[in-house]
Amino acid sequence: MLVTSAIRTRDPETGESPASKVRQVAHCRARFTEVRDAAKSDLRDILRVEMKAPDFGDSSPINPLQPETCQDPQHRLARRAVRSELPPGCIILMVATAIYPED
Repeated sequence: MLVTSAIRTRDPETGESPASKVRQVAHCRARFTEVRDAAKSDLRDILRVEMKAPDFGDSSPINPLQPETCQDPQHRLARRAVRSELPPGCIILMVATAIYPED
């Protein structure tokens, strides 16, 4: 089983979240992919994704994550969006749970 803690949009080299919503989502997606790859997991193993954001009035930052995490119409993972106070400049935070086959 794989359970992530907060996957944030912060750039690991600078420690800052990019100003652009598009770049923040790209950073979040890249970190999510790195965690999955390290666990030798793929999208079919993901059970649940929780996305936290300070404001859901504009869901455009979150929408780009949906096609990646829900490609197979037969495999719809549980998704949850939670309004949450995040670090300054951060527009999204992601937490994922996966069960994957052991070698």
